[in-house]
Amino acid sequence: LTAEAAQEWKAELTSLQAALGALPPEHREAIVMVGAAGLSYEEAAEIAGCALGTIKSRVNRARNRLAELMD
Repeated sequence: LTAEAAQEWKAELTSLQAALGALPPEHREAIVMVGAAGLSYEEAAEIAGCALGTIKSRVNRARNRLAELMD
């Protein structure tokens, strides 16, 4: 069995933190609630005080932007 060096994981985490910081606050909030916290779109929309479609759009835009920033 092999494992990646810890430095590579640290570099990836640092890159992810920077990319999350570059997102607009409402997109960052949405992706963290749905992607990291595991909330449903409905739960995230209720917490954010917005429509279901709005939270879905924010998560989609955040995912797309994170993919661009992480490449």
